[in-house]
Amino acid sequence: MISKELFNKLLDKGLTIAFAESMTGGAATYELMKNPGASKVISGSIVAYSVKQKHNLLNITLEDINKYGIVSKEISSIMARKIKDVIGSDIGVGITGNAGPTLQEKTLKQEAWVSILCKQEMKVFYIDLEAYSRVDAIEKTVQFIYEKLNTIL
Repeated sequence: MISKELFNKLLDKGLTIAFAESMTGGAATYELMKNPGASKVISGSIVAYSVKQKHNLLNITLEDINKYGIVSKEISSIMARKIKDVIGSDIGVGITGNAGPTLQEKTLKQEAWVSILCKQEMKVFYIDLEAYSRVDAIEKTVQFIYEKLNTIL
């Protein structure tokens, strides 16, 4: 289980985490939920797959979505910040991207942006997913998120 190390780190440090997921559809949260006692570290999660839900659930302005594009480092960072604030966790993770095979409007390729806001420090990462099937792209993104979170913590 790729999340066990992170689960233990969060537990040991007394930290909580929340995920704002788009392209991963809840897979990042689910991975951490597999650990018994997950409720001690997961504050909550929102799957905001559509523009409407990013706006309604995470309070991301339509102006920002139109300005930066739904798959962008800026939107992933806003997602991380908003989920941390909305849920009230120590760490916020924002994930947006194209898992394929179809692409979001105004995007050119399979890719993902992941932002991790730990306390007040934002880290933003890009993942090129061109060579992956849809399922593999989602799995690669979740694996990447856990590797980065473990490094940060």
